[in-house]
Amino acid sequence: MITRDEALDRARAWMSVGRGDEPQIGLHEFDLGWVAWPVVPASDDPTRPPAVTGGPQIVIDRETGEISRWPALPAPTVAARYATTRAAGNRFPADVSRVLVDAGWSPGRDVAAAVDAWAQETAEQLDPFPFFPAARAALAEFGGLVLPQYDGDGKLGGGFTSHLYPTTAGFFADRAEGFDDDYGFAVFPLGFSEDDGAVIAMDEQGRVFFLHWGDEFLIGADIDAAVVSLVRGGPWPSAESAAR
Repeated sequence: MITRDEALDRARAWMSVGRGDEPQIGLHEFDLGWVAWPVVPASDDPTRPPAVTGGPQIVIDRETGEISRWPALPAPTVAARYATTRAAGNRFPADVSRVLVDAGWSPGRDVAAAVDAWAQETAEQLDPFPFFPAARAALAEFGGLVLPQYDGDGKLGGGFTSHLYPTTAGFFADRAEGFDDDYGFAVFPLGFSEDDGAVIAMDEQGRVFFLHWGDEFLIGADIDAAVVSLVRGGPWPSAESAAR
């Protein structure tokens, strides 16, 4: 366990790197640790803007002392997002958890009412596709999220963003039509990718597929695995592996 003084020392050491002085540190304590930030001295001339704005904030974990960097948001907001990310970390890898939390997901999220309303509004377009319970459950938790993707260099947003229904962009499912003819089982469209409009779809077992004009891939045995795949990117096995 890390004490307040130890958290202060770690924050001061982290924020002193690359500086010629030792900054003053502000601390906000919460149950999982401390949010820390450099305190900028007030200017002698109140008419001039501060020399530094939007400086980095960090969280020092109470149990491990691990430091993570966060956006320049109010300390209570950072603390709440850290708690959500920690909770998500029991289910998703840390890099994926951060993307999910930033996208608006949290454990227990439920937008089933919005998904059901969308299904009614688009009933004619959805008619060819069986709305499996697994697909409804996946959209009830993740529906409406926009998930950026890491590129090959580990840069978030450098890959292709995925959109899960309902979206304001409309409904795209042409590549899901006839899937059952090719593989012997039907799928329901969950959303689409900006990778040339590829369709993200789920079968009755909860397996998730990425239907691109160039090929069709199995990206997860369930929605959790698929979310990780969408955020991290491929390579993925061919959809044919699911039909064997």
